Parts: sequence; structure tokens; C-alpha cells
Amino acid sequence: MTPLAPEPILRAALNVVHVAAYTTRNWTLGDVVTREQVNDLWEAIHEVPILLTRWRHDAETELLMYFDEYDRKWPAPRLREMYQKHLEYGHPA
Repeated sequence: MTPLAPEPILRAALNVVHVAAYTTRNWTLGDVVTREQVNDLWEAIHEVPILLTRWRHDAETELLMYFDEYDRKWPAPRLREMYQKHLEYGHPA
């Protein structure tokens, strides 16, 4: 069986997925963001669950690559920052 991510990483990454989910839900209430941004956010997020459940030595690098790709293009939400703050402080930032 492939190992899960270490608990602090698991919690931090799942927090990012949670924020992406409710942010996307909130975006649907208006015409504030484009479909392109919604798609880019989920392009960055959709691999997170599989990475967390098939953890390997370089998985965090891949995870951060997805977050960084989104962050380079869009001002919010800041995926890497959320992830790192949650790792550092152990709770949502």
C-alpha cells in the first residue's frame, strides 16, 4: 500500500482544497471571475487528493508546482501561501 502524506502536509493541502472549493462556490454567486480562473484553480487542485494518497519523496515538490502555476497567474486565492501558513501554524491562515 502506498503511504499517505505526513499528517501536517495532509492537513495543509486539504485546507487548500477546502478553500478552493468554497471560493469556487462563492464565485458562482456573481460574475466576478472568469471561467478561465475557475478552470486554472481546479487545474491546480485536482491532483492534490491523489498526491496525498500516493505519497513519495518528491510529491511535495509537485504539489507546490501546481500551486505556484496558479499563483503566478492569479492574485487570489494564494495557494502556496495558504499551504505554508497552515504547515507553519497548524491551522487555517
